[in-house]
Amino acid sequence: MKKRYKIIILLIIFLLVGALIASYLTFKVNRFNNNIHESVDKKEKVKATQHKLKHHKPISIALFGVDSNAKRSKENLGQRTDTLLIASVNPEKEKTYLMSIPRDTYSKISGTNEHEKIAHAYAYGGPKKAINTIEDNFDIPIDSYMTKDMDGFKQVIDSIDGIKVKSLNTFNYNGSSFKKNRVEKMDGKKALDYVRSRKEAGSDGDEGRTKRQRQIIQKVVDKVSKERNISTINKIINAGENNVKTSFTVGDIKTLYFDYKPATNHIGKLKLKGENLVEEDGLWYFEPDAKDKKDKREMYLDNLK
Repeated sequence: MKKRYKIIILLIIFLLVGALIASYLTFKVNRFNNNIHESVDKKEKVKATQHKLKHHKPISIALFGVDSNAKRSKENLGQRTDTLLIASVNPEKEKTYLMSIPRDTYSKISGTNEHEKIAHAYAYGGPKKAINTIEDNFDIPIDSYMTKDMDGFKQVIDSIDGIKVKSLNTFNYNGSSFKKNRVEKMDGKKALDYVRSRKEAGSDGDEGRTKRQRQIIQKVVDKVSKERNISTINKIINAGENNVKTSFTVGDIKTLYFDYKPATNHIGKLKLKGENLVEEDGLWYFEPDAKDKKDKREMYLDNLK
């Protein structure tokens, strides 16, 4: 009889602990959603995006990596786009196209008569201004966005105990050294140095930096998607909620993760061709080749059909 009561008591304790863990995770998820969710669109566009997600239709996403370091914050300079990618994600075709837009691309800033580097659009009006500028200059629709603060980038990598990376270039940056084809485990600081360099000898400029950024993003996604440890997941959530903003809700992200995963079976990378030119203001800009820009745009849009 006593043994039976012990089993019942242990069962009650187990259920209580389970309920506490579930409540804690629910609290964490709700807080995470409140911290990262930031819609910039009108209700009609939000509903259209929700409809696409519900029915697993192709979706177009803008991915921003921004630099909002302490110096820029102190001088009230806003967040500058360090990385700019757009992704057409098609679960039915099992294909995703990633188009990298060079941060120095000569562009008309949406809502103004000014032509500047496309990276400046985010600083002037956040994700809404940046999205509108992409749509105006590339004639490509954007359904949603996700922004990652590069200053918080290292926190996410440290939360998953670093990542193993095969260096694409040989260069030195901010006290860190990298050698092409050398595989090493990088902590957050070193990974951030790896993706930030573009002017140092051997770093291959903006093109090299863009390739390394895509490489690191893929490594992080691969490792996070395999993570099952509750403690580590908690660290990832804590790191992410302070450094990520998106128009997606947590529910949307869950849908993308489970129902759009087939779209990652084939990932095509679209690199814009062009040349660096000095414009009338005396500054260097990247000018996309008109025909190549048109061809890449058509490939991107075709994947949204």
